[in-house]
Amino acid sequence: MTSAMLSEIREIPAVVAGLLHDGAAETERVAAAVRAAGPRVVVIAARGTSDHAGVYARYLFESHLRLPVVLAASSLTTVYGRSMDWRDSLVVGISQSGEAPDVAAVVSAARRAGALTVAITNEPGSSLAGAAEHTLACRAGVERAVAATKTYVAELAAVAALVAELTRGRPASAGPDDLSRALPAVPDALDAVLGAAEAWIGRADGLVEALAASDRALVVSRGYDYATALEIALKLKETSRIFAEGYSSADLLHGPVALAEPAIPMLVFRPDGPMGAALDGSVERARALGARPWIVGGREVAAMADGVRTVSLPLDVSEPLTPLAFAIPGQLIAESVARRRGMDPDAPAGLTKVTRTL
Repeated sequence: MTSAMLSEIREIPAVVAGLLHDGAAETERVAAAVRAAGPRVVVIAARGTSDHAGVYARYLFESHLRLPVVLAASSLTTVYGRSMDWRDSLVVGISQSGEAPDVAAVVSAARRAGALTVAITNEPGSSLAGAAEHTLACRAGVERAVAATKTYVAELAAVAALVAELTRGRPASAGPDDLSRALPAVPDALDAVLGAAEAWIGRADGLVEALAASDRALVVSRGYDYATALEIALKLKETSRIFAEGYSSADLLHGPVALAEPAIPMLVFRPDGPMGAALDGSVERARALGARPWIVGGREVAAMADGVRTVSLPLDVSEPLTPLAFAIPGQLIAESVARRRGMDPDAPAGLTKVTRTL
């Protein structure tokens, strides 16, 4: 029987296509408001999976808009009762359900203090949407599995669409990082990645078995895909009760590489290009200490030397958009590992679809 989680992963290309098409006017309106406000800083409030979408947003806003981005410490608002100077800021609240009270509280406080506020949520009628001045809807439909899959990628797509609109026509956006030109091709690229990743997992070449047999794992990437490492590690925790830790490859070398050993599976998401090359040194260091990593990537991965365990996918997107593509094999791996461990990926023990924290 197909799990709801697997069914919802398979919906991702269509969800992204729908968001880019049906949400275009909404994105244009929000972008116009951002241009008019001229914020000097971006603050992102989020929790859990949405926090990882916030990490991705930080990279996109800083790289494409040259705006400094910080992640809000929500408890300063909700527990400590501190007021902030929100002037000249864009505050973005991200929550699939829109019912995270602490995220909504930060957005509400920022709006009262004069910030431009935007909610990114799958529930336009939610508390978060009501707290914000503007909303970007994920348009992912009902998500039955507790672990977020299609809604997470929809959040990434919403962020990318907003940044694409804000950079449209700018000279600095030309070339491979021109999001406005690259985004329309993303749904087809995601569909190709989905087919290739499902076929690879069906061959069961050892990665799923290794993860299922272990209670620990390392998930590694860097740059835009630091969010991918964090998110897929969370998915392994949620669905399979594996103590998986997500790391930037740079941070890995600052101590955690000491964990590298054959008994601890290492999953690496490697984009093509300069960041992929930057990842390679950290991976080689881990290999020297005994790790036997699996490296998921595109064309460059396919050309690696024999003896390196690789998964080559048709990764036909520019690096700033690879987190949308890498989420798919990562989620498929987590779903398969959960079933191999005899667990229900749709209903992890102790978790609910909506988590309310202050």
